[in-house]
Amino acid sequence: MCNGPFSPVCLPNSALIEHDCSEAHARRPVCFDSYRRFVAVRTLYARLGGAAYMKLRLNHFNFILCLFSVVIALLVGNVQAQKASAPAAFSFDVYGDSRSMMYLPHKADQEADARKLMVDMFELSLPATVAHAVVQKDVKLTYDPTSKELVQMVMPYMTASEVTTLKFDRGWVTEASVEDVKLLPGVNFTMYRAAGGEWVAREVVKEVQTGQAEFILSTGDLVWWGKQADKPSESPYWKLVNEDVLRQLPHPDRRMKDAGLDGRVFPAVGNHEVWGDTDVEGLLTLFPYLKKMGVSDKKFIYSFDYQGVRFIFLWTGSYDEKEPSAWNATQPVYDEQMKQLRAWLDEAKAKSIKKVFISFHAPAFASCGLGPIPEAQNPHKTIAAYAKDLDIVVFNGHVHTTELYQVDGVKYLLLGGGGAEQDPILPGRTHNKVPEGYPKDLYWNGEDPKEDYSYLHVDVIPGQPTKLTLNRFRPWSAQPFEALELFK
Repeated sequence: MCNGPFSPVCLPNSALIEHDCSEAHARRPVCFDSYRRFVAVRTLYARLGGAAYMKLRLNHFNFILCLFSVVIALLVGNVQAQKASAPAAFSFDVYGDSRSMMYLPHKADQEADARKLMVDMFELSLPATVAHAVVQKDVKLTYDPTSKELVQMVMPYMTASEVTTLKFDRGWVTEASVEDVKLLPGVNFTMYRAAGGEWVAREVVKEVQTGQAEFILSTGDLVWWGKQADKPSESPYWKLVNEDVLRQLPHPDRRMKDAGLDGRVFPAVGNHEVWGDTDVEGLLTLFPYLKKMGVSDKKFIYSFDYQGVRFIFLWTGSYDEKEPSAWNATQPVYDEQMKQLRAWLDEAKAKSIKKVFISFHAPAFASCGLGPIPEAQNPHKTIAAYAKDLDIVVFNGHVHTTELYQVDGVKYLLLGGGGAEQDPILPGRTHNKVPEGYPKDLYWNGEDPKEDYSYLHVDVIPGQPTKLTLNRFRPWSAQPFEALELFK
């Protein structure tokens, strides 16, 4: 076989050359190959001439150089591939309870339709006959005499002594205030401004548009309910979500696509998503990519990995007036969800994933408003069992304010300030009775909650602590807009 341009077996009469050096080989066997090549090169030089020989040698040099370049390119490519596959830094935003208040047919000649919808709403907590009587007697609608459009409604709120005044613009509630005529007569608490939720939506959209955040998480309650249209996805509420958020966002980039993420918003299912839409037709129509992640009318939970980080979304159930924060989910039930949660967390450990973000609607911890998930159904013990091995952050909503807890190595963020009415600021709801030794809320630090619209910006950097920044809007404050780094 030819071993290169200077090998004797590539030359004419190589046998003769080998015969000429056989005696030298016998005397000095270690020199035989070197001597044989020397004789071969000398003979080739004599036959080809100096110029031709040097050309042949130059070609050999170019071949070696080319081979060396290929090896270097392969090594560089391997390093780049390893770098590309390594987890990279990224950011995302989180908000919850961003739904508007109720939309009503707003023309004067549509009053009967408006009242019928109010009956449907009161039936959530009252028998049908009682709800109808309350709406007819205690709900007062005022129409502008010129435009003939609804401008104000006065109605009972959640207790017999609470009176709510709502202001309207083209059917949408723009502001809501509550007076408790028993506890604080004459004092009105503004608990809702449409401008608050609009600011949150505008800011999270802008952060994705400008590349400051790659995607958005929602802790649930994007819409009021699934009624008021032939099918939920065509309701004015889902249309508002689409117009204000979804259609404003860019398509996922290559990095997200490579991770299997075909959208920019990933919600946990809240109780309002299933109100009048038990098979979540609205949700699955607006977020069709969730189907690829296993979400269906039978299963509302899912997970995904992105840049070496695990994201988990659970489902706490529909609203029950008697237990407003109960984990009464049936798609699947609590025990099945905890089994799946443990499997997802065990898998994260097996894959050497260190950071995990878990989202579900009702809060594991809360000190005001509707309160936390009851202890018997609370997933905290399951989650905390993994805190030694995983850096876990939990995002909740349902209670319409912001609260922070750090319990047994797990960070809990109640992010209910996305835009819905903030009832925890009302008298009688600011502080719930909690057991002795209950974890302390690190946000309000014992003060009464106030009107506070917010979203969370999360910076994930491999090998470094996660940075959590709350961006908030307080209409009543001398400094209404502020960014606050949490858990420093």
